[in-house]
This record gives sequence, structure tokens and C-alpha cells, in this order.
Amino acid sequence: MRFCLTASAVLILAAPAAAAPVVLDVDASEVARRVVHVRETIPAAPGPLTLRYPKWIPGRHRPVGQVSNVAALRVAANGKDLAWRRDDADPFTVHVTVPDGAAAVEVSFDLLLAAGNEGGAQFMTVASPKVLTLNWNDVLVYPAVAKPLDLPFKPSVTLPAGWKFGTALRAAGGKDGAFAEVPLGTLVDSPLLAGEHVREVRIGTTDDQKARHRVVMACDSPDGLEVPADTLKAWDRLPGEAAAVCGPDRPYRDYTFLLGLSNHVPRAGIEHHQSSDNRLSELALVKAPERRAAATLFPHEFAHAWNGKFRRPADMIVPDYQVPQQTRLLWVYEGLTNYLGWLLAARTGLLTPDEARDYLAMTASRMTNSRGRGWRPLDDTAAAANVLFDAPRSWAAARRAVDFYDEGTLLWLEADVLIRAKTKGAKSLDDFCRAFFGGGAGRPEVKGYQLADVVAALDAVAPHDWKGHFARRVEAVVDAPPLEGITAAGWKLAFAEKPSDLFAAAEGLSKGVNLLDSVGLLLGADGLVADVVPGMPAAKAGLAPGMKVLAVNGRRYTADGLKAAVAGTKSGAKLELLAESGDFFKAHAVGYAGGARYPRLERVDGQADLLAEVVKAKGK
Repeated sequence: MRFCLTASAVLILAAPAAAAPVVLDVDASEVARRVVHVRETIPAAPGPLTLRYPKWIPGRHRPVGQVSNVAALRVAANGKDLAWRRDDADPFTVHVTVPDGAAAVEVSFDLLLAAGNEGGAQFMTVASPKVLTLNWNDVLVYPAVAKPLDLPFKPSVTLPAGWKFGTALRAAGGKDGAFAEVPLGTLVDSPLLAGEHVREVRIGTTDDQKARHRVVMACDSPDGLEVPADTLKAWDRLPGEAAAVCGPDRPYRDYTFLLGLSNHVPRAGIEHHQSSDNRLSELALVKAPERRAAATLFPHEFAHAWNGKFRRPADMIVPDYQVPQQTRLLWVYEGLTNYLGWLLAARTGLLTPDEARDYLAMTASRMTNSRGRGWRPLDDTAAAANVLFDAPRSWAAARRAVDFYDEGTLLWLEADVLIRAKTKGAKSLDDFCRAFFGGGAGRPEVKGYQLADVVAALDAVAPHDWKGHFARRVEAVVDAPPLEGITAAGWKLAFAEKPSDLFAAAEGLSKGVNLLDSVGLLLGADGLVADVVPGMPAAKAGLAPGMKVLAVNGRRYTADGLKAAVAGTKSGAKLELLAESGDFFKAHAVGYAGGARYPRLERVDGQADLLAEVVKAKGK
């Protein structure tokens, strides 16, 4: 990426470098009230000083800094409050003048935590009365200097009495909750999970002891910390299977899976160099449907240690948290990782072979129903990620959402199958991954790449017109998703009258009804229309997002009643939905006679089952 030298950039270069670490004290003792208190001591010379609140955070792919939740901001020097002024063009920046005789400023503020899922809370510091996930970028400001990510910080955290925590940061010794001095970039990359009920589990086989791998869980109750034996066994296999795909040279010293388990924080998964911030419901590990629906979470975030953190699109490597990232290659960063997450879930046993195929079927059907593909190419969903991530759920099928995740799974499966075909089974995408992601030095570092580097590495494994291939798949408008990876592997997308267990688990977690593959209708809780697929029966009948289904064929709406009515259309029954839109009511006759349809994969006669080979375990 090229950077223009703006007036703001001149200010950065002119600011004095910090001579000592920034001392950061975070008091989370009142986290049950959703308030976190922050105190910082920032070395500064007399004169103008610019302070910045982090805005663009790696892994979020858009500006998520929650400066709007900063309250009670004060800046002082030598015990006296200083006047500060917010920048007119950038609300994440404030200006202050350091008085003569001062060697530092003291900054204090409160972070007010979002409630539930409001305001993109899945990417913020979040808490319940029993669990806290702390993102350090939410609880600090930093001086504008030439290389802010190198600024030394000395952090500490105070937690409620009796709470324990886990983080990739190293302890400083002495006070519990005090950490060794680290650069700002490392601090922001190392979230902390804490809670009243905490359990740590070491994972990995004896062959994985070059690096320590562990899962730290914090839960609203001790009940949610009971991990089934099969899940523990799969977790044990994850480090070895990931090394078999991406190579034995790990790009981290140790790795910590942080898993917050609470019904009062949104589900999420966020990658970091030496840890990942994972969030599920309180009993997600105990309940089989929720465990099944979350099977790819750990594998996906772990694969990011190689793809996204160690190797990253060059235009997404920026020198400051205020600089926008260019995200057009997210179909590699996130799309390939999504494929690896599925692959590792299958190879470790987090997904059974049947569930792995059902996952692909659901992915293929979602991308088929994403009708925005008729006007928007895949790489545009990546380039526009910073606005699409927070776009409303409604009209997603017409708009096209952040499809580079799901379509990336199909795209990279096709690449895997292509390599296997061209090399007569001698090589696979594993060989590309080992070459492209190899070279980790056992510590966090970042190496940038361009699309040309991806193409060259693929060509070295299996010669092919990869540049033209991706131009057709990624840069062009195409009406159908790339299902050739599935069909060339001996399977095809088909539909059944009953949902798979994986489909039912996902639908149950959504608390809605997914009829996208039959009438083209997606309902949220209580019959609220979340989306319709353009051109399908529900849309043709006049239904639209924001309406609420009140009755089905003259009877009060229930999820089961609607499903039964859709299934009944196969034998000639009508389907009429009474919907409310604002103050108005209308009966919508849905012209449909196909019955219930749920995605499955079906074998193609006469073709070998290549998917079975793709998901075969490779680790020790």
C-alpha cells in the first residue's frame, strides 16, 4: 500500500517518541455493571500532543473502535487537569498541550460496555456478570508517533475477587494481573478472558510439545465447563492436523484458545497471532446441537495463525490503527481459512464425514440463493467488507453479504480437487499450504503477499492458468456458485424432505425458520421476515423483509405449522400467509408446489468419492 503524506502524517512524524513505556492500568472490578475504568501514564514532552484511540483493528476488517463508549475522559499533568480538544475531522483523535515541566500525562476514562449484541458488540470488549473478554484496544489511547505499533506498554488488569484469567501475554511477576512490557501491536493482539468459573485444558499430542497449546474456558456457570470426551479428543488432534496442512514451522511461540461461554455475550470468533477470542453460549459444549454448529470455530481461528496473521495480504498490513485496510483479497485471507476450518474440523473428528458433507451442502445452497451475485462479483464483497459486515441482515440475498467466507470454501475446495486431478492424486492443496505458509520462526511475525504470489505458489504445485481461473471465479459476475469442486469430487447438491442434523442445529440456534431452498423465505423469531430470495415464490407473492407472518392458511403462525404447510404443497395443499406490514395486513398466496426442500449432497454414479480422500486425517 502507498501512503500519502498528509498534514496528519506530518504531525505523527513530528511528535516526540516515548522514552519510557506507557503504563496502562485497567480496573475491571465493576464489570458486572458493564463499566471498566482505565488509567494510563503516557510519557510526553512539553508542547502539543496528539492522542489516538484505536480504530482499524487487525482481524475485524473494518473500523470497530468503540470511541462512542468512552466516557469521563480526563487528561492531566503534574496533578492538574489539562484542556483537550477532539479533532474536527477524526473523532478518534484528541489534542492536548503538555505544560512546561511535565514529563508525562495521565489519562483516565471509563469504557461503557455494550449490552447484548448492540452496536457490533461481537467485536468489542464484552461481559456478563461472570465472564469478561477484554480487548486491550478498547481500553487505551496512544500518542501519535512514527511507529505506534512499536510503542512499549506495561499493562495490568484488576478483576473481581476470585476471578481467574487466560491470555497469551506473559506475566510480569509480583502482582497478579500484571504483565511483562510489550509493544502496542503485541498488546492489542493479545486479548484476555476472565471469569468466576475458569478451566484450562492442555491439548495436543506428545509430538506437539515444541509449542504449548491450551484451551482456557470461562463460563457463566461451572456446568458449561464439562467438555465431552470426543470433543477433547478432537481438540487434541487439532495442532497436529494443522501442522500437517500448513507445515511444522509454527508462526507462534505458544497458542491459547480463549473460549467465553455465556448467554449474555454475542457469539464470535476473532483471530490473533498466539490466541483466538472465541465466544459461544453458556452450554454450547454440553449440548450436542450447539457443539455441532460450532464445530469449525476453533479450526477456523487456529488456521488464521498461518493465514491472516503470519501471511497477510500486503494491502492489509498498515502501520497505524488509524489507517484503513484494503480488503479485496479477503477471499484468500478469510475464504481459504474458511475452507481450512471445514477441512480441519473433518480431519480432527469435530465433524463426522456425514456432517462434513452436510456442511458443504448448506454452503452450496446459501451461495446459490445469494442472488446478489448476478450483479456483484465476489471480490467486490471483499473490497466492500467494511460496510457489508454491518449491513442489515434483511435483503442479504439481493445485496450479497460477506460471501467470501462461504464461497471461499467452495472456491478452495475446487482448487484442491483441481490440484489432485492435475497431479493424478500426487499432490493437493495441502502442498500449496505447506509451501505458502511455511517458514514460521516460532514467534509472531507478518509476511505480506499479493495475488501474484498466490498464483505463483499454486502454479509451482500444479501448473494451471490460475490467474485466469480466479479472474473468472472472483472478478467476474457469475450467476452460479463454483460447485465444480463438489461435482468433480463425486458428489452433487441435492435436496431432501427432512433437514440434516447440522441444518436443524443451525436453524435452532437462529430461533427462526429457514425455508430458503423451498419458497425462498427466511424468518426470525416470532415470524418476522428476515429475508426473501429474489425470484422465488415468497418474493413473487409480495413478501419482504420487515413484514411479520401472523397466520398460515388461516391459522395462527407457528414455526412447525409453517413447515408442515410448506411440506403439504407437494400433495396439492395451498400456502397462504397473512402478514403484517406496519399498520397494514395482507394475505399472500404463495404459488409453490415443491414441498419441503433441505440441502444434502448426493453421490454421482460412476465417480470416485474424492471427498473421502480430502477429509482423511493426515496428522500424527
